[in-house]
Amino acid sequence: MKILFINLDILFMFISGILLMNYFSITWSYFRVIEFLHIFGSIILTIMFVLPFLYRHIYESMILMKHKSKSGVAFAVVFVLLLVSGTYLFLVGNRGGDMYGILSYSLHLYGSFVLLLLLALHLKKFFVLRYLNSGAFLILLFFPNYVYSSSEKLTNIVFSDGAKRHHSIDWTNSVTCKACHPEIFKQWADSNHRHLADSNPYYMVLENLAEMDRGKEFRKWCMGCHNPSAVSMEQERTTHFMQDNSMPEPLFTKGSQNLINEFKKHPNRLEQGVSCIACHRITEAKPGGNSSYTLNLTKRKKYLYEDAHTDMKVWISQKLINAKPQVHKQEYMKPLYKKSEYCASCHNEFLPHSGKKVVSTYEQWKKSPYNNPKKPKEHKECIDCHMTYLSEGKFSPLHGKSTLGGSNKKDIKVHYFAGGNHFLAGLKNKENESQSLQLLKTSAKLDVQLDKGLLYVGVKNVGAGHKLPTGAADFRELWLDVTVKDRDGKTVLSSGKLNKEGEIEKGSVIFNKVFGDKEGNPVGLFFWRYEKLLKDTRIPAGKRVVEKFSLQKELHYPLHVKIKLNFRIYPQWVTNVVKAAYPQLPDPPVITIKEIEKQFD
Repeated sequence: MKILFINLDILFMFISGILLMNYFSITWSYFRVIEFLHIFGSIILTIMFVLPFLYRHIYESMILMKHKSKSGVAFAVVFVLLLVSGTYLFLVGNRGGDMYGILSYSLHLYGSFVLLLLLALHLKKFFVLRYLNSGAFLILLFFPNYVYSSSEKLTNIVFSDGAKRHHSIDWTNSVTCKACHPEIFKQWADSNHRHLADSNPYYMVLENLAEMDRGKEFRKWCMGCHNPSAVSMEQERTTHFMQDNSMPEPLFTKGSQNLINEFKKHPNRLEQGVSCIACHRITEAKPGGNSSYTLNLTKRKKYLYEDAHTDMKVWISQKLINAKPQVHKQEYMKPLYKKSEYCASCHNEFLPHSGKKVVSTYEQWKKSPYNNPKKPKEHKECIDCHMTYLSEGKFSPLHGKSTLGGSNKKDIKVHYFAGGNHFLAGLKNKENESQSLQLLKTSAKLDVQLDKGLLYVGVKNVGAGHKLPTGAADFRELWLDVTVKDRDGKTVLSSGKLNKEGEIEKGSVIFNKVFGDKEGNPVGLFFWRYEKLLKDTRIPAGKRVVEKFSLQKELHYPLHVKIKLNFRIYPQWVTNVVKAAYPQLPDPPVITIKEIEKQFD
């Protein structure tokens, strides 16, 4: 009876393990339970029954009775190997980058068939086991592959899971991703994507202004991209991040420590902004903009205890994912994420009441020389610039692992999300700021010529796959700071300096766009009032513009010319408005993207 019981134990381990292979179309609801039962059932059965039985059986047969059984010895050796490999898979996992993990997986998988065959040979009177062995191989040959199925609109988010309204528990908190993806979490934690809503003072002021000007419902136009989790829960507004009853310092808190602390106290509280899930559960995206993407939150395959918050259950869940991470990868990584259309679902922007385009970064890229799929060496998608690591001003794809124990990659797509807004990320993390500054400084080149009393300054967009600047270009300042001095050091031409109020002096050459209302008046902060484009001097991708400056007639040569291409993420007047609500906010610095000096004799 004991032998039969042990045989059934081993048969249970074998069959439950076989069902986890990629040959069976086991529905996820069953699969995750089978995985749990296979691992923990095998542990319990092995410790309580199999090991004690094998110890007694080996002692009695080989020590006391002096039996010599090659199949028995081979069985014991293979069983130990399966025990070791299974323990490794559970505690360490097989994520693709660890040779021991790959070896353990292969040994555990194919060794189980060898074990069953040896058991059949060792117990010849149990012929049924031989048939089970043969039957298992036949099943593998004929079963199909393991396939998982998967008026004025203010927001275009589609929820493909059929839910009309979500709960905060549907939004797995990004802190849970930190355990297996610590470096990616660290990059994201201080990025602008992380701080798009409650911890972004500029956004909070503008969302409040939107309600004051257009009504409460209009907030959704902003929130669709900046705060999709709140939209899915039908919240009417983005709320300030509160710690107990006081406002924390989200501007300077590094590594999203406030989010981590909040998660420890209240794991089911909604995480606002653009979380890991907000991007990695997008199943479809269109380049239309205004959150034109599809989310699937509730119909995702979760491992057992994946939503648990107790230490033991979290540990178990992580080990279950480690042991067989393929499903996790399928659920949170799509080929779509490498395409520019994915980014365009938010980085295009139009007014819902008029259809006028406020941001058209994707269209700019489509017309650029970087959109050239027929020439792969010249073709670049958004992530090739904005998610590729930079070192010493050059693109230097980061080598290594994006997952603990994962496979080595030649180009880890970093989550600093380098772009124009170096400022807010830089208040928290200098590495995040450095990535954006390095990217900015690859974008343009300067040249200068002097002819017949006219100074010609050329500015070429050499690095951006869109206009320079892009995005909220009505709030960006890219301008020429020009200084010309004669042989005596006297300034004979000056342009592009800041006045006492911190504003760029009038008459300076600024590359930006200006929106106007119906009467042609600049709309200022109320950019949703845009009816007429008053100005657009931005530089298209690959294009060069030339600005002309007149010099006085009588000059004492040689002339020393110094040109700077300066950038500021927000005008001083915008920052002043925001600082009225957030007085701790410092002023954004002026960044010199390129500089050139030349002497003309």
